[in-house]
Amino acid sequence: MDFRSLVAALPEKKGTIYTFERGKAVRHSHAALYAAAAVYAAVQADPSPSLALFFSFGPLLAVILWLQKDARRTGVASVLDLGFFLWLAWPIVIPWYAFKTRGSAGWRLLLGLFALISSAYLGWLTTAWVIYGVRYAWWYFGAGA
Repeated sequence: MDFRSLVAALPEKKGTIYTFERGKAVRHSHAALYAAAAVYAAVQADPSPSLALFFSFGPLLAVILWLQKDARRTGVASVLDLGFFLWLAWPIVIPWYAFKTRGSAGWRLLLGLFALISSAYLGWLTTAWVIYGVRYAWWYFGAGA
């Protein structure tokens, strides 16, 4: 009996690998970006230019790296350099990939990936609107007077 047949016999190991490949690590990194952008919005400070660049391109880069790994698993990518192709044409390639690999259920993957790509912006926007709502309610109900 060799090592591969032993690993194949373990049901938990297959499930663990599958959930990792489904983007668990990608979601955790985007949650951290969401939280960091929310902190900057809460203290009303501008991030440094390098950090702002990371907030802009970091989520997209993480999604592209995950898509490359998933494309190897599914065997869909027939492009020589899928990463560069995704980087240049991601608004077109990501919907194509989602529907090509998942069929009619690809819309869930598509919405999830676009939500992850815009996670830093969503974190900032949500926090800014909550702060605005709290300040408006404070003013409206005259709590400051």
